[in-house]
Amino acid sequence: MSWAGRPTLRRATLALSFMGMLTAGVSAETLTLAVALDNGSFDPAIVENGPRAQYWAAVYDTLLLMEPDGSIVGNLAESYAYNEDNTVLTLKLRQDVKFTDGAPFNAEAVKANVEHLRGGTGQNSFMVGAVTDIVIVDDFTVELHLSAANPAQLTYLTMAGGVMGSPAALGTEEIISVPVGSGPYMLDVANTTKGAQYSFVRNPDYWNAEAFPYDAVVLIPMGEITARMNALRSGQVDGAQGNAQTAAEAEASGLSVNRTPIDRHGLILADREGALVPALGDVRVRQAINHAIDGEGLLAAIQRNLGHHTTQVFNLNSVAYVPELDDRYPFDPEKAKALLAEAGYANGFDLTLPENPTVPANPIITQQLADVGIRVIWDKVVSENYVTEAQSKRYGAFWMSLSTGNPWWDMTKQISASGPWNPFDSATPELDALLAKAQAASGDEYTALMREVNTYVTENAWFDIWYQADAVYFAAPDVKVTMHPQNVVPYIRHFAPATE
Repeated sequence: MSWAGRPTLRRATLALSFMGMLTAGVSAETLTLAVALDNGSFDPAIVENGPRAQYWAAVYDTLLLMEPDGSIVGNLAESYAYNEDNTVLTLKLRQDVKFTDGAPFNAEAVKANVEHLRGGTGQNSFMVGAVTDIVIVDDFTVELHLSAANPAQLTYLTMAGGVMGSPAALGTEEIISVPVGSGPYMLDVANTTKGAQYSFVRNPDYWNAEAFPYDAVVLIPMGEITARMNALRSGQVDGAQGNAQTAAEAEASGLSVNRTPIDRHGLILADREGALVPALGDVRVRQAINHAIDGEGLLAAIQRNLGHHTTQVFNLNSVAYVPELDDRYPFDPEKAKALLAEAGYANGFDLTLPENPTVPANPIITQQLADVGIRVIWDKVVSENYVTEAQSKRYGAFWMSLSTGNPWWDMTKQISASGPWNPFDSATPELDALLAKAQAASGDEYTALMREVNTYVTENAWFDIWYQADAVYFAAPDVKVTMHPQNVVPYIRHFAPATE
């Protein structure tokens, strides 16, 4: 369907109340999406990846873009280049961009935004944490000096770490609720109610308007999957985050089911030195746990096979992924028993795990570990406190679902001795040497080294990974969706009218 020559959507369309919009339906010029979470803040130092990315992606541009295949290309920064040791990143900026308050986008704006994010308290301040200096070469050239090479830095600049707001608005109270960006849309404040509806109209001066075919965007916070499904089936919204449990129902209703591998599920076998649970200090015990739990069966039972059975902590689409490793730990209770006996635990041992009541795998874990002699003792934890408890060093192992994407980012979260999901600060000289080499490498050398890192932690059973679940997004048949390769929902740029 051609969108050339269509009349501009009148502002009055967005004046519809939420209930009025539900009864009237969605106009062809408007993209209406249900979002699983309400917006937290439009402050560039506070914005988040995940479901909330759709809010800020409507109004802000990022310095770089990640393509659907995971490659990184220019955006507000037309080009980028590292120096020889990857510690200075030079960005060449577009010269035709203005923020919606009329301020120019330039090197000063980049400096202001990086400093604002780095000095803030948002969860993504780490994305520019390695930036020690921001050097303005000229009005449209800026250098980011890093404390050390960071193989994930370019990825960060495609996400919340690269969001650019007007320098005059940074740090103000107003920007929390009224964004001032250079992106494709502007918040229609008069027709926006926090918690109910966020309305956006075109930015008439946007430099890349052809990449955004809709004249207006409406985002409706809708936490319950049942509500999102009802809104999709009735035509009240064009797209919404789904899940594996409702995918068959969505497909039967004529909705498209769009998928990309994101979250990996399994146990973090955190006490690798056996400080709290002596048995876990033996690699044979950790390997036995990998053989004892049927990851492929869990994928079918819990995720309805919307995902991929894997033993690896890294994303299936990342350069660190090694296909052969997925055959390393087949479900084999007899092998698990033999390994336990070899390690001196023929009679098994007690293993206390924090119990998150929302995890459907808990009874299966209990039974399958019991089948090889490992007696699980569940310690009930309030679900809201689960993350804090898991990271507290009170448990030698625990269940966790974590997003995956850029392998270096995944490494810093889960493998690095200082990572939040390595609570016992596990490290070995062999692994440290591999990580040091990988950090300084690039291209094929980096790929090879990260695969060695992956092989090392898999062979040494730092984790018991069951599967990587697909992020699932449902859309109306007249809307084409391209999934973001490293986010649970598509950004606004990933939606377009479906061709006839």
